[in-house]
Amino acid sequence: MSRSRALSFSVVALAAAGVVLTGCSSDDGGSGKGVPDDGTGKATVSVPDADGKGSAKLHYSGGKSGEFTIESVRCAVMDGKLAAITAPDSADSSTPAKPSFTAVMSGDKAMTTLTTEDGASYLHASAPGISGSRSGDTWVVTVAGLKLGPTDPSGESITVDGVITCGTVSGG
Repeated sequence: MSRSRALSFSVVALAAAGVVLTGCSSDDGGSGKGVPDDGTGKATVSVPDADGKGSAKLHYSGGKSGEFTIESVRCAVMDGKLAAITAPDSADSSTPAKPSFTAVMSGDKAMTTLTTEDGASYLHASAPGISGSRSGDTWVVTVAGLKLGPTDPSGESITVDGVITCGTVSGG
């Protein structure tokens, strides 16, 4: 199978999984994965601002390094567990956003895509490294050591870390 056909299949599968949202799960927060902190040893977790849009602050390193913040996040929950994340919350957009992050959970793994501000894209069909838990009315997602491969054959893999706070949450 050619690289572009494999990429197309992965993207279609991610979209289909996001629509279907079956067999979804999330971490109960006890996975032992680190949560980014501000140097005090205390977790730095943002909560949705007054407009309820949520946010994602992600840092990536490896073949390419950088970080970005997205100011709107939509999450889906099924049977009380995190099922999907879309950042930015622009599901109706006809053009992919830059930067963007999407994940569809299946057990302790997720089909994940990340696009940087300059348009470089990365994906993994079944990556560990994402856990979500509910804190009051807010879903907080930790991304820790998430390894993604480049969609460009000449690119190198990256590792992603960060915190995502869901703004809009669908399901239950």
